[in-house]
Amino acid sequence: MRRVVFVALLSSDGRLALGTDDLPGAGPRWVLPSGSVRASETYREAAVRVLRDAVVAMPVRGGTVEGCRWAQVPVPVGRSRREAHVFIFRLPEAGDPPEHLSWREATHWAGPEQWQELCTRCDLPDVDVLLTGYLEGWIPDGRITLGP
Repeated sequence: MRRVVFVALLSSDGRLALGTDDLPGAGPRWVLPSGSVRASETYREAAVRVLRDAVVAMPVRGGTVEGCRWAQVPVPVGRSRREAHVFIFRLPEAGDPPEHLSWREATHWAGPEQWQELCTRCDLPDVDVLLTGYLEGWIPDGRITLGP
């Protein structure tokens, strides 16, 4: 089973940092930054590592909501079992977000109207609802299950 973390980094004005995927083929797509969880790591430790690679020494604040996409059984043909967790982080209130982060070659700051696309691209159902609920304060603290 693959264990994966996704990092949702939100700016003070509610925009989401996206990086380009590294899949071959057509042009790059904007996706949530992600990484595999190492055998010796928890999901949260892996998320902090992925985040630290991007923001280096920039101050961030961790969110209190964790989105979970539990591994499906049975697994669809041609796919491996994958369990994914989404961790939310916030940039400080002051200033504009940095134009480029070091996740990939480019960074795009997406407004809430673009978040629904992430559901398909990252295979994370309801991630847009998770982020909206977090920002608006109606998602409770703790783990929230994403999709079926």
